[in-house]
Amino acid sequence: MKQKIALLSLCLLAAVFFQSVLGQQLPVSGTVTNKTTGEPLTGATIQLKGTKTVAQTDAMGHFSINVPAAGSVLMISYTGLKPVEITVKDLKASLTVQMEESATVTLSDVVVVGYGTQKITKVSGAIATIKSADVEKLKPARVEEVLQGRASGVVVVNSGTPGAKPTVLIRGIPSFSGTDPLVIIDGVPQTLTDFNSINPADVESVNLLKDAATTAIYGVKGGNGVIVVTTKAGRKNQKTEISFNSNVGFQQVINTVGVLNATEYGAMINEGSTTAGGNVIFPDLSVLGVGTNWQNEVFKTASVQNYSVSARGGNDKMNYFLSAGWLSQGGIVGGEMINHFSPAVILPLT
Repeated sequence: MKQKIALLSLCLLAAVFFQSVLGQQLPVSGTVTNKTTGEPLTGATIQLKGTKTVAQTDAMGHFSINVPAAGSVLMISYTGLKPVEITVKDLKASLTVQMEESATVTLSDVVVVGYGTQKITKVSGAIATIKSADVEKLKPARVEEVLQGRASGVVVVNSGTPGAKPTVLIRGIPSFSGTDPLVIIDGVPQTLTDFNSINPADVESVNLLKDAATTAIYGVKGGNGVIVVTTKAGRKNQKTEISFNSNVGFQQVINTVGVLNATEYGAMINEGSTTAGGNVIFPDLSVLGVGTNWQNEVFKTASVQNYSVSARGGNDKMNYFLSAGWLSQGGIVGGEMINHFSPAVILPLT
């Protein structure tokens, strides 16, 4: 009996020992740095994959974390940088982790200003950006239509004539000598007339520079604000991509001025004449009838048709983007059709 108790106690002791050995955590240390600058990263998160064990780097980029055994996987993450996974091979060696910048995060955090870039958090109120996806949703007949209601402090006034140059006010009316903003299309200074003639389907992005700091690089010419337009271009190592866009719409006057018909107008004339002591001008109002509402004769329903086709692609040596467009826009006054043809063009070849 004593031997059985001793054997049972020995088995229990062995089980407790093996359990403590299996549950033992071994410390692993290392350093996390920025691969581009070589600077240590403070506050980087290190997590043991599949567990809730987490550690963070100190001011010098050092960290220490407990792992169960060699072969454990550590996940390192840091805001704005690509996450890294590393396998612990030697528990005694110090780990060195280098993290790279994430292209997706970097592009969304900077904006183009003149010949350089600035953090978007510093100029968020001074710049408005319109992407090609926004242009495709709006289906505008003219590219200036994408500016309407898309940026605070920017006023776009159309004269009403199809194809006419618009009035764009970015910083109010700063000068009696002119209000047109400076237009930069693919790095080349242009005018609002050139901006108005661009096919909206060819636009990659439009940046509106409103603040004095963001327009300073353009000098006095940027005093009325700057419109920076980037058109679509070819892409390296891409198969030819052919796109065709078409849309048809109609324009008409939403509200007209309420007017009197001929009978109502005749009655008003009679009342005014008799009140003044005169004779009745129209003795028989029934002969006047309804008359003609000249607003209905002048304002017509006008159609808008827009068609564009493009080819985009490239290889290691050359990129290409070819496009052609045709726009037919009628006027609600007169209804005459205004046709605009954008011939095939080649945008930046590299």
